[in-house]
Amino acid sequence: MTTGCGAPADSSSGAAGGSEPVTVDSCGREVEFDSPPQRVMAIGSEAPSLLTAAGAGDKVTHYAGSREVPFDRATKETVEGAERVTEDSHDVSFEMIVSSGVDTVIGTDITSGVDIDALAERLDRAGVQMLTVSGYCAGIDGRSTGGMSGFDLIYHDVETYGRLFGTEQAAARGVRDLKDRVDSVADRVEGARRTAVPLYVPTEGTLGSYGGQSLVSEQMTLLGLDNVFADVGKRYFEPSTEELVDSAPDLVFAMYLPTGSSSLESDQDVVDALRGRPDLAGLEAVDEKAAVLPLNYYYASPGPLAVDGLELLADRLAAS
Repeated sequence: MTTGCGAPADSSSGAAGGSEPVTVDSCGREVEFDSPPQRVMAIGSEAPSLLTAAGAGDKVTHYAGSREVPFDRATKETVEGAERVTEDSHDVSFEMIVSSGVDTVIGTDITSGVDIDALAERLDRAGVQMLTVSGYCAGIDGRSTGGMSGFDLIYHDVETYGRLFGTEQAAARGVRDLKDRVDSVADRVEGARRTAVPLYVPTEGTLGSYGGQSLVSEQMTLLGLDNVFADVGKRYFEPSTEELVDSAPDLVFAMYLPTGSSSLESDQDVVDALRGRPDLAGLEAVDEKAAVLPLNYYYASPGPLAVDGLELLADRLAAS
């Protein structure tokens, strides 16, 4: 049983560092804190980055996630200062959380078949509160992101954790910095709009893509691009070969993950894997050097690294 998944987190009562309780809405599930958490397990790449941006990185005592995440210096210090629970965030279990001695777990749960409410209730009975990262909320049945954009959800989480941990001023600075960087990229966009398709490239098996509810689709829009699958009302799906070829994009975002189903370790690995697929022989952009933009998935996940990814893609587009 694995924990965390996206949900809108919203502090609706109390003052973070004071004596009043703070209630956080975690994907439609209200979680009340009598005092700020002191021992936090961060699961996945987003939670430690969000907490660090909120000025609460020192509360992360345990980390469950990959060592291959391209964290910024401050978040890397947060992660390296925490006890490593497991390399694969999907391996986290109820027993692992409880035995760690943490009082709160914050993270992402993208494992199918997990009843998030049942897990939260079970952890609560064991004395552990569970919060979820907002950007994954749309992936939980019956939940939504309340119509908020992916970047707005990132800012929202940082502000919420600032209120929860009593670090509001640091969180406000963190949000201002992230917003300024996003605005700076948007200001750089010029020229005619182009179309692009985001492809998740596994080592073997079916290619995946991202619809209009994905953060990478929002990144494309900010970069002056149109996602060919923006009208698909999903975050992630598996298009047919015919759909991919017929989309005839100008650009291809070749996305990969250094662990898990992709296990491709570098930008060149994913480009080679993409061009080696016979099912994409009819997709002309794949064979054009400047048309394929490799992207480590961590740069498109719902945390501060998405801003790094936006800047990275802007630089690559400018050089293409």
